[in-house]
Amino acid sequence: MDVISIVSGLLPYIKYSIALLIILLAAYVVYRKFFYKKYPVQLSTFIVVTLLICWAVVVLGITTLSRPAFFTGQLNFSLFSGYLNAWNKWSLSEFQLIIFNVIMFMPLGGLLPLLHRKNRSFWRVFFLSFMFTLCVEVFQLVSGKGIFELDDLLHNTIGSIAGYFIVMAFIVMIEQRQVKLAPIVKALSIPLFFIALFGIANTVYQAQEFGNLPFKPAQKQSMEQIQVQLETELSDQEAEACIYYNEDIRNKKVLTQIAQSIAEQFDLQQQGGMRRESENLGFSFLDEEGISYSLIYSITKGSWDLYTNDPNDEPLTADIKQQKELIENWLEKEELMPINAVYQQQDERTIRWDLAEAENLQTACEDFSQGLIMATLSSQQTPDSIFYMIDDNEMVAKKPIISQQDAYEALVNGEFSLFNPLQKGDTLTVTDVRLTYEYDTKGYYQPVYKFTGFVNDPESTVEILMAAR
Repeated sequence: MDVISIVSGLLPYIKYSIALLIILLAAYVVYRKFFYKKYPVQLSTFIVVTLLICWAVVVLGITTLSRPAFFTGQLNFSLFSGYLNAWNKWSLSEFQLIIFNVIMFMPLGGLLPLLHRKNRSFWRVFFLSFMFTLCVEVFQLVSGKGIFELDDLLHNTIGSIAGYFIVMAFIVMIEQRQVKLAPIVKALSIPLFFIALFGIANTVYQAQEFGNLPFKPAQKQSMEQIQVQLETELSDQEAEACIYYNEDIRNKKVLTQIAQSIAEQFDLQQQGGMRRESENLGFSFLDEEGISYSLIYSITKGSWDLYTNDPNDEPLTADIKQQKELIENWLEKEELMPINAVYQQQDERTIRWDLAEAENLQTACEDFSQGLIMATLSSQQTPDSIFYMIDDNEMVAKKPIISQQDAYEALVNGEFSLFNPLQKGDTLTVTDVRLTYEYDTKGYYQPVYKFTGFVNDPESTVEILMAAR
């Protein structure tokens, strides 16, 4: 979940809370006129209670009500798994999610001391915050609208305490009419801790020779009562493997340059700036007729995809040969067309250029390119789509790798993740293992072992990636 997803998820419930705020304010006006003398409630107390209710509506909305009942019975008791996940993926959206879970509960800790003087006690606020977030997590577990996670329990409580420290610093300064160092230090302690934590993580990450492998699990697969069967032979010999580098991975300049070139080539007008969608970056365009186009760049693969949001299903009337030459000349001008790419017409409106898949990557240790370019033509000046996935890889190092047997032992130990985790009583059958390659978070093409097999039924096939280094 990134900032855009968070904001889009929050907006409906912010609207509900604003509507509720207006209703409660109107109710208070009526109360002041007819019931205040008999049941006096201070305006400040009413405002704080109202803000707490509106905050609770937003929190319950984004954490439970907005989700389908998809996670029934799922628990994550692995503390700090969110940090490991963010580290393995070196993902901005994962880091944002950690910070959001802290910030989301800051209003609770900030409003409680304003509600009643008893709530100026640290332990009282800590207990109330912990119990509220615990109720949210339990409701997610029971309803299936989320996963019970210790990380969320930790971050929500920390967020509430951060809000409490900030508000208490102001309360102390206002009441004592002087600046006190201790409350200020407390108010700054939690923000500074996270700044230091992420700063240290970034320093360590930048000092690494290579990046992190995104498929590595944040928490191990539980292998309790899981049977693993091996139906292939494994080598116990350690070896060496080449490592390659692709400068287009996680490179925003690639998208910016492509966007500018596309706008000029196809006479498109860029709409707004660069946007982020999970692990993708993108731009939007309009042509002279108002037809919209999107350019999406995958930061983890280095590929990009230009496509129209208003595809035309009418029969193609354009000259395929002419459009092929236009696209080809443009790609050659931008040095995006490999010399040895093989052209073919796939169907009546789809053309493509293919590169042969590289072989013997473990031992070849030579620069190589592989992939394809595909274009879906239209009757307009701009094609309906252009998909570009050419990987230019430079050989940079040769490193030792573990044996197949060592990788298998790590698998048996549960050091992997599956989209659908194994359940007690499952049988995992491994039928094959081979060395393949995956990009890490710095754009290095690293050797990994791919175990293939099935769970219980031969039709329920699975692939498990294990680090080879």
